[in-house]
Amino acid sequence: MKKDKIIIIICIIIIAVLIGGYFVVKYFLDKDIQKQEKELQETINKYGTVEKENVNLVVSKFNTEIMDSGMEYPASDEYLVIEDGKYWYGMFDDISCYIIPVEFTGDKEKDIVEVIAMYVPKESQNREMAMEYLRNLIKANNSELTDEEVSYLIEEAERQMPDKLKANNGKGISVGIVEGGDHYEYQVTRLYAD
Repeated sequence: MKKDKIIIIICIIIIAVLIGGYFVVKYFLDKDIQKQEKELQETINKYGTVEKENVNLVVSKFNTEIMDSGMEYPASDEYLVIEDGKYWYGMFDDISCYIIPVEFTGDKEKDIVEVIAMYVPKESQNREMAMEYLRNLIKANNSELTDEEVSYLIEEAERQMPDKLKANNGKGISVGIVEGGDHYEYQVTRLYAD
């Protein structure tokens, strides 16, 4: 009889410890989740976000900016190649535009754009044109930006280039210039809330 009481007491203690342990762990996990949510909100407030847009929509906006600026060569499906999870558009001579979706499906209506960039060889005679494409690309990804803000993003991206950082002005896109062995990439990264 005494053994039974000891076993019952031990079982009650074990159950109490397990229940107490559960609530302690839950408390600390909830605090960690709250901290992460707060950090995410601070990041969103600092860098801004844009609405999710698919490949077709971003290309359409890009082409509108190109035509409105007086340039002659928009992105065309006639010069589209899909390779390695990227959409590549031949733009003019040796200038290309590529798009990296968040998750590649091969369907331009479903694929949400994460990065869209201009690709130009270092030795290209068309680097000025590539910079004009970049201006249009930035505007296409956030039409609310002023010409001054676009210029700031480009200048800041050039300053950040040696450190491999991107420029951001808190309006949902980041601009970076990446130097490859024989080319430059002028990248616009879209920032989403989730």
